Amino acid sequence: MRELARVLLVLARMRVSLMAVVVLGACAHHGGGDDDGDYSALRIDPPSATLTVALDSTGTQAYTVTATTSTGDVDVTATCLPTVDPNFGTIAADGTMTVLAHGGMTQVQAACGNQTAMSALTVNLDGAVSVGSNTPPNAGQTFSGATLGSDPSLTPTIQYPIDQALAPLNLPPIEVQWATAGNDLFHIALTSTYASVDVYTSDPQATLSVDEWNAIVGTAVGEQLAITVEGLVQAMPTTKYASAPVNLGLSYDTIDTSAIYYWASSAGDIMSQTFGQTTAPTVVKDNCTACHSLSRAGSRIGYCRCVANDCSQEFAGFMHFDPETATWNEVVDADNKAIAGTYTTFAPVGNPFPDDGQAIAMVTSTSGTLSLYDPDTGSAVPSNLADVAVAGRSALMPDWSADGNTVVFASPSSTGQSVDVSNSSIATMSYSYATGSHVFGTPQLLVTEPITLNAQSYTNLFFPSFSPDGQWIVFDAAREAWRDFTSERAAGQRLVLVPSAGGTPIDLTALDGGTGDLDTTWPHWAPGNTTDYYWIVFSSERDYGHEVTMANTNAACIANGVQQCKQIWIGAISKAALAAGTVDPSFEPVWLPGQNVTADNISPYWTLPAQLQ
Repeated sequence: MRELARVLLVLARMRVSLMAVVVLGACAHHGGGDDDGDYSALRIDPPSATLTVALDSTGTQAYTVTATTSTGDVDVTATCLPTVDPNFGTIAADGTMTVLAHGGMTQVQAACGNQTAMSALTVNLDGAVSVGSNTPPNAGQTFSGATLGSDPSLTPTIQYPIDQALAPLNLPPIEVQWATAGNDLFHIALTSTYASVDVYTSDPQATLSVDEWNAIVGTAVGEQLAITVEGLVQAMPTTKYASAPVNLGLSYDTIDTSAIYYWASSAGDIMSQTFGQTTAPTVVKDNCTACHSLSRAGSRIGYCRCVANDCSQEFAGFMHFDPETATWNEVVDADNKAIAGTYTTFAPVGNPFPDDGQAIAMVTSTSGTLSLYDPDTGSAVPSNLADVAVAGRSALMPDWSADGNTVVFASPSSTGQSVDVSNSSIATMSYSYATGSHVFGTPQLLVTEPITLNAQSYTNLFFPSFSPDGQWIVFDAAREAWRDFTSERAAGQRLVLVPSAGGTPIDLTALDGGTGDLDTTWPHWAPGNTTDYYWIVFSSERDYGHEVTMANTNAACIANGVQQCKQIWIGAISKAALAAGTVDPSFEPVWLPGQNVTADNISPYWTLPAQLQ
């Protein structure tokens, strides 16, 4: 009997163990809950929560997940652990959430079996930051105790960012700049629906750290960040004066890892700046290397150069990035004077070759015609370009579409134009590669000059560039010849958009800075796909706050009619506005962080960084 009892007890224990395994397996399969149908309801407590988290800090919020069963309520937090958007924080095994400095609304969710539950979480971001070396520690109290005055002569004016500008989400920290109006202590208020951050300084500009900036823009993404500057005189601290607010839009778009290559013409160097980084740009090539282009793979550069300071004729050269040594090699040196030419463009990878091991480059010859070259050897490549050239017209400034099927270029109404252009239209021609032959179609005028913008006649159209998806072409329009060597602003260069299939040109009024003449040139597009906006990089003589103006510009920048250092800017074009036919789909631009403000920075190309190839 004892032996029988012992066997029965062992069997009973085995049965219990097997049942436990089945139950645990069911919980794991259903995210921690019981078998389907075992829970009649699920809830998260609290059902909603609102927290305020300080900049550079974190908060906590406890959560409990409760399941309703046939026998009552059961705490299932441990097995049905809730989850949350990782931008807002993380939840530990006991249900305690560490809330990050990221304002906004989100949902805390749990799922067990066939039941789900949600809890609304609202996070408000606040904080106070002091920047600058001479800012007093009691600046916040000083402003809190001051009364708001209304004297316009004592009221600060925000100079940067530009009101209604739009920035990609991963733009590095901006520098807020303002005119002091005689004040010597300042309070910058940064506010959005879920953010309220105060910055104090005695300087006429302020920049936050990368982490602080990311917390603020992550909170304000999808809306506008309102910026206001208050100023007071420390010797008379009872009255403060507040600027008009400036609103900076923050898009959900982030720019893919990419690099902007531009020409610091005042130094004669091609520079490279990886987008999103705050490090200084690097020199890619010196020796007065200019008018460059980048392959879409980011591995080749075409350029032109005045050899031995003689600009009566320019010569083209090519560089190729070596990924093993991480260096740019000048494989075709313009100093050898083998290719008399200026502007270049590259056929994209896969057209005509299947990878980046080979390439084809198109060069504007100094006679004002287009020719093909091997950018690794400098050898001429046969094609029918000479046969399809339009008699009596020049062809220069080409750009190859991303699919490789079309080339767009400037088409002046006279021959021999190879650098400066006048009376130019925009033309396109087809391209195909078959049975070893490079075949181009007869050029067609896409936009014929003159066009009317801002009730003025623009007779010179040039610098065309294809959007990454091939749907649009941006180009420059001017009222007269580009570069008169007295005042580049006088020609009134501005950016214009047109469908690549043809249509009515669209003036990018906001991006151009209104109707004024700011010498806006050299447009190119951000590579890759973005959801809401196209992004264009360009060069302009517009003021960058008080850092770059006509009054304080570096004397080295003033050449060829430039009156102040041109800088690189980034502008957004709304895809939804284009689809809706909005008159102006563009926004005010933002300055590219990391530039040298004492250099004349022009001809930006936006492509993949060569290091990623």
